[in-house]
Amino acid sequence: MKMVAEFKTTKKKNDEQDQLPEPVERKQILSAERVLNVLKRISDEDCRLLGLNPEYARPDWMILQVLPIPPPPVRPSVMMDTSSRSEDDLTHQLAMIIRHNENLRRQERNGAPAHIITEFAQLLQFHIATYFDNDLPGQPRATQRSGRPIKSICSRLKAKEGRIRGNLMGKRVDFSARTVITPDPNINIDQLGVPWSIALNLTYPETVTPYNIERLKELVEYGPHPPPGKTGAKYIIREDGQRLDLRYVKKSSDQHLELGYKVERHLNDGDFVLFNRQPSLHKMSIMGHRIKIMPYSTFRLNLSVTSPYNADFDGDEMNMHVPQSFETRAEVLELMMVPKCIVSPQANRPVMGIVQDTLLGCRKMTKRDTLIEKDVFMNILMWWEDFDGKVPAPTILKPRPIWTGKQVFNLIIPKLINLIRFSAWHAETENGFTSPGDTVVRIEKGELLSGTLCKKTLGASSGSLIHVIWEEVGPDAARKFLGHTQWLVNYWLLQNGFSIGIGDTIADADTMEKINETIANAKIEVNGLIKQAQEKELEPEPGRTMMESFENRVNQVLNKARDESGSSAQKSLSESNNLKAMVTAGSKGSFINISQMTACVGQQNVEGKRIPFGFVDRTLPHFTKDDYGPESRGFVENSYLRGLTPQEFFFHAMGGREGLIDTAVKTSETGYIQRRLVKAMEDIMVKYDGTVRNSLGDVIQFLYGEDGMDAVWIESQKLDSLKMKKDEFDNVFRYELNDMNWKPNYMLPDHVEDLKTIREFRNVFEAELQKLEADRLQLGQEITTTGEGTWPMPVNLKRLIWNAQKTFKIDLRKPSDMHPMEIVEAIDKLQERLKVVPGDDAMSIEAQKNATLLFNILLRSTFASKRVLKEYRLTKESFEWVIGEIESRFLQSLVAPGEMIGCVAAQSIGEPATQMTLNTFHYAGVSAKNVTLGVPRLREIINVAKKIKTPSLSVFLKPGVNSRKESAKNVQCALEYTTLRSVTHATEIWYDPDPLGTLIPEDVDFVRSYYEMPDEDVDPDKMSPWLLRIELNREMMVDKKLSMADIAEKINHEFDDDLSCIFNDDNADKLILRVRIANDEAPPKGGEAQGESAEDDVFLKKIEGNMLTEMALRGIPDINKVFIKKGKVNKFDEKEGFKGEEEWMLDTEGVNLLAVMCHEDVDPSRTTSNHLIEVIEVLGIEAVRRSLLDELRVVISFDGSYVNYRHLAILCDTMTYRASHEMFF
Repeated sequence: MKMVAEFKTTKKKNDEQDQLPEPVERKQILSAERVLNVLKRISDEDCRLLGLNPEYARPDWMILQVLPIPPPPVRPSVMMDTSSRSEDDLTHQLAMIIRHNENLRRQERNGAPAHIITEFAQLLQFHIATYFDNDLPGQPRATQRSGRPIKSICSRLKAKEGRIRGNLMGKRVDFSARTVITPDPNINIDQLGVPWSIALNLTYPETVTPYNIERLKELVEYGPHPPPGKTGAKYIIREDGQRLDLRYVKKSSDQHLELGYKVERHLNDGDFVLFNRQPSLHKMSIMGHRIKIMPYSTFRLNLSVTSPYNADFDGDEMNMHVPQSFETRAEVLELMMVPKCIVSPQANRPVMGIVQDTLLGCRKMTKRDTLIEKDVFMNILMWWEDFDGKVPAPTILKPRPIWTGKQVFNLIIPKLINLIRFSAWHAETENGFTSPGDTVVRIEKGELLSGTLCKKTLGASSGSLIHVIWEEVGPDAARKFLGHTQWLVNYWLLQNGFSIGIGDTIADADTMEKINETIANAKIEVNGLIKQAQEKELEPEPGRTMMESFENRVNQVLNKARDESGSSAQKSLSESNNLKAMVTAGSKGSFINISQMTACVGQQNVEGKRIPFGFVDRTLPHFTKDDYGPESRGFVENSYLRGLTPQEFFFHAMGGREGLIDTAVKTSETGYIQRRLVKAMEDIMVKYDGTVRNSLGDVIQFLYGEDGMDAVWIESQKLDSLKMKKDEFDNVFRYELNDMNWKPNYMLPDHVEDLKTIREFRNVFEAELQKLEADRLQLGQEITTTGEGTWPMPVNLKRLIWNAQKTFKIDLRKPSDMHPMEIVEAIDKLQERLKVVPGDDAMSIEAQKNATLLFNILLRSTFASKRVLKEYRLTKESFEWVIGEIESRFLQSLVAPGEMIGCVAAQSIGEPATQMTLNTFHYAGVSAKNVTLGVPRLREIINVAKKIKTPSLSVFLKPGVNSRKESAKNVQCALEYTTLRSVTHATEIWYDPDPLGTLIPEDVDFVRSYYEMPDEDVDPDKMSPWLLRIELNREMMVDKKLSMADIAEKINHEFDDDLSCIFNDDNADKLILRVRIANDEAPPKGGEAQGESAEDDVFLKKIEGNMLTEMALRGIPDINKVFIKKGKVNKFDEKEGFKGEEEWMLDTEGVNLLAVMCHEDVDPSRTTSNHLIEVIEVLGIEAVRRSLLDELRVVISFDGSYVNYRHLAILCDTMTYRASHEMFF
């Protein structure tokens, strides 16, 4: 590196010439020595002004005067054999530095010329620079003799394999094992089958105590090679730290144990280990298991645990780590064991459920007609761990005892459980206590009364049986239930049998005929569309070209044909069909698979469109050119059962390949996104004061998730008062105190009399009703303006009431013994006790109110005094129990201080991103707006991209305007940026020398009529003989609501008197604009005029180009297209509750938020932009935080995923808490 200084020249007095006072070169190379002298002269005060602390960082220290040499452990040498040693790259480079330093010194001593000394200095500098960093841009790399580049200090530290990330933050560890995993449904979900070869190799250090000394003596005796079926020990560590290897210690005196010694024993059954599968995308990718030593060489894993690990048994390998201290074991036991991880904070739902054979078995076993013989039932009982010798009474006694499949579940469902769910095939019309199709799953006090179990009840979904057991009875009960279900059902399925064959995919002859007819009709319809398009009779859809509209219509027709043929195939399959059994159970497959196997595979797409032309105007050489029919563009009319033709097979492979490439590409994309999210939020935790802070102490949130709750304990709950109409609301909550004949059957007569006679009581109930009405109003108008009735909240109140009714055997026909006043007082006191933010100061009280607002509204409406008495009929005892439960569960739901919620949030967003498809092509729905979704959009949001792929506004209109399509169309025309080009059909330049007449036959009449009324301003002599003739597109003019006069006025306004513009009537056959250049003075007669007018045509051509592209007729810049669409808005009405109203709204391509919001008919309070940079510039930081949240929600929820609000909120707050919208590097 050379540093060149350039000096300014100075002027001598009385001398105009530039010259230096002395003959000094203007450019000089600054040596390091000279730079050092300059930097040394910077004073300490100046250092501080530069932002440097002179104690720790003086500028002159930037010039190396001494080179620090690292010790040998940093650069170890390797003995190749007895004679030769290989040195490390750093040692090699240091030797080069010393050698060249010595050479430089020698040259200086010998008085070598300056250029040679400079070259030697350069060489020394090169070696020092490459010692630190051997990847300097523009510099050759220092190499070993073999030509291999040396590994510099810099490359040892940075990047993934460097010292920090490769050896400090992540490293290879001892006490770990890795092998292939295989399934074992007979072990518990928290168990792990470990091969003997691993168990006899890994050790756990156990301290000798009076309680285990005998057991450890036996293990030491067995030593490192115990007899078959036993485990031993490998080392004894004495109190002085001396380690005895039991392989070599043969004397029994050396094997003597004393209290306080440590024995490194082999793994035993029941030891706790950590089990992990990469990629570790969320915290359930590493969980604690109890080991069970087994024969053979693979890890054995229960099938239900595969989903959180995202593991399958096609050759996956997993890692096991053995904790080495009691502290680690305690953490594994309390925080990481599988049962504790069943419910995930990501979407507040279980991540484990019943899968595969067991799920299918549950569906078959719980059907109404499934009966179990005595011998099979007795054997099933043997699989039940808690069997106490009492056999449940059979359902049928004569002629022989027979049990039902549902009775098996009565054995294993915990007795405290109450649940109502619906099977996947439940019809909405069947809403009785039970249903004809046995689809209402009703469990009361642990007894399955009705319903067929399927994935909806037993799967990993919110509110499923597993979720309820985990929340109500605890993690261990959920573990037991999952284990027992598998063991009992698998045994029954083994006896009952299940198989699937080709026969299950064959539909009957009538169905096949119907399917063929459907596909044939679709082909005829597509041919009709092709004909329409060729004859230009096809009506283009709004915002689309005719070709796009044609493709969209064809896709709709073909997809409809696939769906109709598929649904015919499904309906034809009988209830006993094995394929249908698997699909309805939820164990494997979907209805799409059935329709593709039986009916028709359907349209194959590449990049969201039909197969494009790859050859010249055709997809394959087997088709004719310009064939837009279904077959040539990738429609597969055959089913998998019939088999695909060669061309169908080829198109199908094209569609399938896209999915494979997509998966390969997105893995690295989402992996990097997740890493950045984790790095940005890894230090965010809940502190003891309830605030969420990072490692610097910056407050990210004042309360986690704005309610201080842990997502694990949250469930979706209905706010039922919101959906009620006013009459219904009064019926549920209001006492008829003014009715003299009011004698309710749900209250004791004394209590009724109190309510009627005591004024204070009446005031209390009036106040209670007013509060409930205010709650309803606040919910409808402020909190949930969309009419969303369910919200995630802690403590499932409805289930708690049901549990109380069952536990305390409440008779719903008897009146309650409670006084309504007791209920109101108890609920008021309970609300005061439910503290999230402690403190009596004004801010704490306000924060507490905000944190518990929604839960208190739910509490008040659920436990309104009339509901408790009339609907639930709770007794004093049961009501007190419920109040106590609410309090304890609410406190249990509070997030624990020290919880690293930044990591949890990053995982909860990164994990669904991995499941996302990379490119999600635009909706083929009503809107023609193209929207970026999936991983590319997530990347745009996190990167805070200044230029996004599809910028768009959602424009809402003011009341009155939004109800009429015509008004919305007017706003659409006013917003859409319209240039002259967009309404022009054709332009021509003519030589037409007579301005008052014309050579163009079509224009003769209108030109003559235009000039019949002489215009004093028009001087024909000044007009150019060259004419720009513009023919306008009538359809576009009508669509954009423009008239000829508007356009002419715009041209005159833009060009003043420089152009003369005449036009015909709006009703003429062709809409023509005639434009001429108006010169300032008439051209002279003769040959000179010819030359000048010849230049006019060139000038006119330029004007034409300028007018078409630059001249805006109306609209807002950057709003390229505006689409009109019908949306639904829920409006809250005090009497009617929420009412859905249709409204017209606009979507735009391109953004200009400020200008659009300023339009008089646009509702600025609801209009949003997906361009975050624009939002922060126009509306500020609070708006961009909300916009960020909404955009993340759209990206994550488009494929049906759900992530709890608090995780998204942490990400948004991390990006915006410094009052600027920041990206993650």
